[in-house]
Amino acid sequence: MRNRKLVVLLGCMALAPLAVLAADAPPDKPDHRGEHWAALDTNGDGAISKDEAAAGAPRMAEHFAEIDTNGDGLVTKDEMQAARGKHHQEMQARGEERFKSADKNGDGMIDLAEAQQGMPRAAEHFKELDTDGNGNLSREELKAGMRGHRGEGPRGGQQQKPEAN
Repeated sequence: MRNRKLVVLLGCMALAPLAVLAADAPPDKPDHRGEHWAALDTNGDGAISKDEAAAGAPRMAEHFAEIDTNGDGLVTKDEMQAARGKHHQEMQARGEERFKSADKNGDGMIDLAEAQQGMPRAAEHFKELDTDGNGNLSREELKAGMRGHRGEGPRGGQQQKPEAN
């Protein structure tokens, strides 16, 4: 069981360039980033070398030079925090661009036809995401649906049940 959790953790860390220590923990959940950092920092110096990243977080190693902004060969917690912030802003900008692109009539909402054309995954779950039942998806409804998809909160007005291990 413990090994499975470790494998899942390492797999998640490999999914996105900066997902090693990705988003802030939701307020009702403990923040385990310090534990993740400590596991990667095998020599205990408070920073992550490229070798440490390669051993425990291959995607972090891939983007090491981008994260190591001062070029000293070590990623500090401050550099990681800055990289997470930058990544978060880029993701928000991409999401906003996708929303605007899908919103063909420019009304600030996505109806089912627009979702089918520009956001097919949202269209598949349209009724669930349309929590106010008005036949349109607002930015807020889509954001809530994303949080629910990641297990961070309500989706379609209901808390997702945790998956069994």
